[in-house]
Order: sequence, then C-alpha cells, then structure tokens
Amino acid sequence: MADIVNTFLGISKLPTGDEEFCEWLKFQDVQQFLLANRTSEDFVLYGSLEYAFVYGIAVPAASVNPPDIEDLIQWDCNPTGGWGVAVQPTQPPRVWVEPPLHGSRSITLKGGEQLLFHRDFEGRIGPKKSYVELLQKLTQILGIHYLPECKAYCRLDEHGDIEEIVRVIEVAERGEHYGGTIISCNRKALDHYLALTDAAIVQMFDFTRFRPSHFRGWKGDRERHVLDPDLFCNWHIEPGYAGYMRGCQVVRPQISKEQAAMADWPFGLDKEKQHASFIAFDWKHDVVQEISCSPDSLANYFTESDLPFETTPAFFKPGVLSKYKADADKYTIAQRSITCRGAWHLQTYDINDAGQVHTYLVYLQHLPYAEQLYWKSYNERPKGTLSKRAIKTDFEGEWDLQYDALDSLKDCLGTLNRNQVPWWTIRNKGLLERVQYPATTAAEEWANELLLLDQLVVEGFETKWLRKKAQEMARPIQEPMASLRLAEECLTGLGIGDAEQVLRPLKTLHGLRSKLKGHASGDEALAITKRTLEEARTFREHYKSLCQECDESMRTIARAFEEKSNK
Repeated sequence: MADIVNTFLGISKLPTGDEEFCEWLKFQDVQQFLLANRTSEDFVLYGSLEYAFVYGIAVPAASVNPPDIEDLIQWDCNPTGGWGVAVQPTQPPRVWVEPPLHGSRSITLKGGEQLLFHRDFEGRIGPKKSYVELLQKLTQILGIHYLPECKAYCRLDEHGDIEEIVRVIEVAERGEHYGGTIISCNRKALDHYLALTDAAIVQMFDFTRFRPSHFRGWKGDRERHVLDPDLFCNWHIEPGYAGYMRGCQVVRPQISKEQAAMADWPFGLDKEKQHASFIAFDWKHDVVQEISCSPDSLANYFTESDLPFETTPAFFKPGVLSKYKADADKYTIAQRSITCRGAWHLQTYDINDAGQVHTYLVYLQHLPYAEQLYWKSYNERPKGTLSKRAIKTDFEGEWDLQYDALDSLKDCLGTLNRNQVPWWTIRNKGLLERVQYPATTAAEEWANELLLLDQLVVEGFETKWLRKKAQEMARPIQEPMASLRLAEECLTGLGIGDAEQVLRPLKTLHGLRSKLKGHASGDEALAITKRTLEEARTFREHYKSLCQECDESMRTIARAFEEKSNK
C-alpha cells in the first residue's frame, strides 16, 4: 500500500491517550497530508473514513486560476451523485437529464466533471451492495480496465506487466469504529488526463475530530484560514474537546498539455530513448565489434555512410529465450518472432547451426531499454553464420520452402481443427503458438516442450468418439482404454495393417511426457535423458526427429479417417 494511503489511514484514527488527543486536535498531520498529497506518486482521489473525508473533482483549470475561495468553501458534493432525470409537471410535462454536479452550491464545481461514482445495487451477491465506477472518459483516455483480482483499474506497462493505476481500497470495520473506502490514482496518469483536458482537481476535505462519548455540539465561531493560494479552509478548534477543518485544495497537473500529447504515454514522460550496444558481426566491414543499436549508429542500404548496416546481426546464448517460454500469459513466441503483450514486438529471430539465437540490431533498438539489457546479458561472439532460413528469407528475398517438422505438424493440426474433424480437437489454441523447439541444452526445457507437445497432439484425441467407432467396427474394447489404444483399434478396423507402427511416435511422445514430467520421474528420467543425448546429440535434434515422426503419424491417421468418411 502506498505511503500516502497509509498516511491517510493514520490520521483517521482516534488516539487513545489525552495528550495524543490534544495533539491530534491541532490538525498539523492533516496539513502535512494535504501538502504531501499534492505531489505524491499515488494521489488520494477519494477517502471516506470515520474522522476523515477527501474527494476530488476535475474542473476547468481556468476556473481556479485563481480559485474563488468564497465559492468553493461552500462545497456540498460527494461521489454518490450521478446522472438523473428531472420532470417539471407542466402540460405537457417538461423532461430533461441533469448531470451529476448540477445541484452544487459552488459555481466552480457545478462546471466540473465527476471522475468517480459510488453506486449501490441490492441485487449484488453478498453483504456489500456498493461498488465504484470511474468516468468512461477517464478510463478510455488512460487505457485502464478494472481487474477484480487486483481491486484496481489497470493497464500494461512497457514490460507487459500489470500496472495498477486506480486502486479501490476497502477499509474493514474495527470493533466500534466504522470502515470506509479509499480510492487512489497514479499521479502521472492523473496528470496526463488533467493536462489533456485542461483541468485541475479541486480536492474537498472535511476532517472532524472528537470523542464520540464526550461530544455535545460546537461552541464558538469558525475561523477562515488561507494556508496558501491553493489551500484554504474553515477551521475551528475547541482545545481538549473537538475540532474540524473543512475546505478545499486545488491540485494542478505537473506537466503541460504539450508534454502530455507528445510523451510516449503510458511508458514514461520526457524520457529519452536509450540504446544498448551489442557484440555484433559488422558484415559491411567484415569485423566483429561492439555496436550500439541506436538509429544514429546504423545506416540502411540506401544511405551512403560508413556506419554498419541496420541488419547487422548480433548473436546470443540460447538461454535468452527461457524467460519468454516460462511465461506464456505474457509472451507469445512464434517460430521467428516474440511479442510481449501490449508492450513490444521483436520482429524476427532465428537459431543457427551452432545453437545461437540471432537477430538484427534494427529490431533490438525497438525494444525497451531494460529488455535490451536483458538481451545484452546473453550476447556473445558469433560461433557460426546466420541460419540458412534467415539468409534465404531476410537477404535473398525468397520464401523458405524447406520442410520443417514442427511447422508441418502444426499446419496439419490446424487444418484438422478448422475442419472440425470429430476424432481430434485442439484443447487449448494457445498451444499452437507455445509449442516450440528446445533452444538450450537444459533437460528441463526439453521435458517442458515434450509436455506441451503431448498436450497439443495426444490430448487432442476424442476418446468417446474413438470408443464408439471401435465398437461399431466390432473391435475388442477393454475398459479403461486410452485414446491412443482406441485410435489403434480404429485404424486396424479400417484396414490399416501397420496401425501399431503408425501410432508408435505418439505413444513414444506420451511415454516420454509421463516419465520425464510425471511424479515418479527420477533415475528412469535421468537414464532417458542420457540415452537421448547419446543417440540424437542434442535435445533439439531429438525433438525435431520426434516432431517429424508425429507429423507423419497424424497425417496417416487423418487420411485413414477421411477415406472412411468418403466411402
């Protein structure tokens, strides 16, 4: 919880001792809170607790330059107001819609804009019937969405991570003390909105302090205090007994409208783009050297310059892909590109024969600087050339028509899914993108990729349909019988003499998945891993070979069922 919210909670608690209570009635903590809230990274837009109330409304900046103190001091607004229908009983009746602040005694506030709405609905399940809505204009300009699990309006930051912008904090009741609600807003986001809409916040506040068991009403007159041009209040203190501080504070955006419009929002204000340097193969000058990926350090083919080409390749240890594979919700890894949700996109990469990941400096320069530094941590000198596929597609301008086992398998499965065949379906469409070749020498990555491949291919078989078809062909069925065994019986029934051979790659895949990722994996898994490396040399080569066998198996099964259905 942000410091300013904790501060607000702290000043809203009734002290227990007499000396602390007398100090509390001086309201020095309130003044400190109000001034701190002006510049806090997390702005308290609304708060309603037992001894404290603050509430901000957006008003045209021109209407508070300077603020009309006599007008604003008589504020009477709260977020329970909203749009309403008014009817004048004339003949015929006059009907119109009134905006949320139409009834305000303050002319300044009447011309403002309510940013949040506290609403109630008896149809809500549970004891709490109230909830908070934000002005759609605010949510859409800031690009924020309510996430119940965060209890906040959120967006994605430049790294694709969830960023809480407007938080709704419910304060529970404590014994005899009431609970309440606090709503805070990221200050940069709020400033962005205010600057674009030529607005400022009028923050109304009412801090009334007393001991409930001793309070019998007010005595004496209030005093008007103008603490600074943007902070003023009516203030009354009865020492040792009670007091209140009720007024307004004007909070202005800390950026100009031009800055808000030109900034690379929401990824930072007035932040110059930084660029990392990488060990790269400058093929223009036939030298390996460290080169910045900054646009000022590179040139294209059409510019006469001594600078390296934008397509200068940099090479990386294969582990650079690990973090992207580990978070499928955040990253999408295609065969040759990587996308971070709502944030950035690496247009192309590939893996050469030496197992190195490579891409071009021109694409690295578009990544956030922190992401560039991540790639830089895996950067190394080239151990080989670019992949044959990259040379063909990126430099020779030709389609890569060379057979790729995983691409072919995915194409086959995608076709089956689009055709809605009854015997197989994709359980999770995201698996088509997630399943990739292992890139590193880590056995864990290989095992994880086998798990995903099994989930995509083997778990796609429709057991009920296969069992029914096998029974229709009078094949011997025993219970329980797994999908691959049922598929084998169906193929045999269709006259496929080597059905067991056809299904063998899929059984091998499923067996590896069970032994490598199952609960009992241990010595047996280590033995399998060792044998795999002895036979295939690398996990990547083993995976390619298995994908090719699975591709051939699935295409044979598809032809058999298709021919049966066409007869």
